Order: sequence, then C-alpha cells, then structure tokens
Amino acid sequence: MSEISDEWTDHDCIFPEVAIEEGEGELQTGMKVLVPCPQCGETPLDHLEWSEHQASESQKALLEAMPVRILYHWAPAARRKQIIRYGLRPRSRATTSSIAAPVICLADSPSWAWALSGEQRNAPSGEWDLWQTRLDIISEPLVLPGTDRLSGIYEVRTTERIYKRHLWYVATRIKA
Repeated sequence: MSEISDEWTDHDCIFPEVAIEEGEGELQTGMKVLVPCPQCGETPLDHLEWSEHQASESQKALLEAMPVRILYHWAPAARRKQIIRYGLRPRSRATTSSIAAPVICLADSPSWAWALSGEQRNAPSGEWDLWQTRLDIISEPLVLPGTDRLSGIYEVRTTERIYKRHLWYVATRIKA
C-alpha cells in the first residue's frame, strides 16, 4: 500500500478492467479485475484509500467549522405519531425504498432535504412533515461533503437514533 498523500495528480486515474485467465489463484475464470492506472501506476485500492482520507478530512473540517448547524429531515405525515413517540430510528422501513434504511439522512436546508427524500420519484404522495435537529446533538454523524453545495455538505447520515427530545416539528407540505 502506498502512503496516502494530499497531492493532486494532473489527471483523472483510469483503472482498466482485465479478464482473469484460468488457474490464477482463487479467482474464477472470466472474472474481471481492475489494474493500476497506466499513466501514474496508482492502484484502485490506493485511490479508494486516498478518497476516504479526503472525505474524512472534509468531514472533520465541516464539523469544526459549524458544529451547531441546523439539519432537516422530511418524513410522511403518516409516521408523525411514531416520530413523536420514538424519534427518528434507523433500520426502519425507508420511505423511498422497500428495504430498511440503515441510516437516517439529513440535509442542511429544508429544500435540499426535500430534494433528497420527498422529491424522489418513488416517494409516496400525500402529506409530509419537516423535522429539525442540530448537528452537535447527533451521535456519530457522517458528513458527506458536496462540492456543488454552497455549504459544502451534501448530506449528513447517522446510524444512531435521534431521540424525540432532539427533534422539532417545523411544517407540513403536500406532495401531489
């Protein structure tokens, strides 16, 4: 493994796929693997570790810059009683999917939270409630940076429950 560096390369690495021939270790015939970038020699694993390092450093900087940032979450109004009683719970059935969501997703503005949830094509129609919390009271937040967002935050996720005492009901809107 090469040492993680903060230096930028002058190109975007491309990792070609190569088919594995029969008899090469435990890999199956016909399987494809990624090989190092032909231009700089960086491996896909090195690139992934560097990307994770950059994301971690961005998260630390964003958390230090404004730890008391207000965050928002939209949920169908049909879940209001559950949220008032228990708060937001990860691993509940996701609103925009048929599987359980392992995380709670939040955004730094009501409009961006809506874009990430209620505005999704498979989100149910009807009444939706807006809930507010603060970044500094969320357990183990994962801040996903977003270079296209003015705030620098794409989304905040947590695998921990957000208790009802840390939530404030803000508004309701209708999705047609």
